[in-house]
Amino acid sequence: MNYQGTLLVRNTCYISFLSLFSGKYNMTLQRFFHPLFIALLVVISSQTSAHHSTAIYDSDNPIELQGRVVEWQFTNPHTFIILAVEDDNGEEVIWSLEGGNTSLVFRRGWTPESLQPGDELIITVRPLHSGAPGGNYSDVRNADGTPFDPRAKR
Repeated sequence: MNYQGTLLVRNTCYISFLSLFSGKYNMTLQRFFHPLFIALLVVISSQTSAHHSTAIYDSDNPIELQGRVVEWQFTNPHTFIILAVEDDNGEEVIWSLEGGNTSLVFRRGWTPESLQPGDELIITVRPLHSGAPGGNYSDVRNADGTPFDPRAKR
C-alpha cells in the first residue's frame, strides 16, 4: 500500500472512531467501553491488593511474645512494634512486628503516643515463615494479661 492509501486508512479509522461519539453510535460506544472499563477496574483492583498478601506469615502457628517496647512506629503504610524479647538462653532478641495501616488502627484508638519505649506487653504474633524474628501482631495486652487500651491515659 502506498502513502496515499495509508493516509486514507488512517483518516477512515479516525472518522469511524469519532462517529462512535455521535448520536446513533453512542449506544455502541457504551456497549463496548462499559464492559472494558469494568474489566480494567477488576484487573487494577486485584493488582493493588496483591501487596497485602499474608503468605509470609505462619497463620497456622501463632505465638505469644512477652517483651519490652523498643520503638512504636506509627507511619504509613503500616504500624510496627519493635519489641525486645528474651529468648530461651536469656539473650535479648529484637522482633519487628507489623500491624495494620495507620488509618485502621487510628479508628481503633491508636495514636503515635499509644506505646512508649519500655512498655511491657504480651502480643499474639503470626511469625515469619523464614524464622527471622518478625511477624504480624494482634491482640496486644499489658504484661498482666489485661487487654491493652490505646485510649487510656498514661
